[in-house]
Amino acid sequence: MLRTTVVALITFIGLSTFAHKSVHAQSRTTLKNDFGIELLGKAAIYSFSYQRMVTPSVGLEVGLSALGGTGAGVVFLPIGARYYVISKNFSPYLTAGVTPVFGTIDAGPDDLSGWTRYGYVGPGFEFRSPGGFLFRGTLYALFADGGLFFWPGLNVGFAF
Repeated sequence: MLRTTVVALITFIGLSTFAHKSVHAQSRTTLKNDFGIELLGKAAIYSFSYQRMVTPSVGLEVGLSALGGTGAGVVFLPIGARYYVISKNFSPYLTAGVTPVFGTIDAGPDDLSGWTRYGYVGPGFEFRSPGGFLFRGTLYALFADGGLFFWPGLNVGFAF
């Protein structure tokens, strides 16, 4: 069973790498926009994100996440860029940006409100089908005030 899986994986990688150019038709040039939801990731628990490709290799991204309840709320606004290493529908990439965090706590004796920010950088991998389905996986390094924290992110979306 393991041998069959390894042979199938090697065959798939070989065919994907050396296949005819039409198989590698890069959908980032025709489907320049994408919208999705990222679980975990650069906004802690989840975020909705929008990306626009400005070149075939570079995309600019903005996201939004809101958490809270009665008496408290936090809003994350990730803003960044993504650089794709190869021009194929499946590509490793590097991403970097900043996430401003706005919060309000109006419960108890004190009312607190303010904002802070943290940066993020990380490698990832994207699969973007010619039909528009999108999947990304990223390992973020989140950093602020001298601290560093590693956090995964999984994004599922649709390109248009």
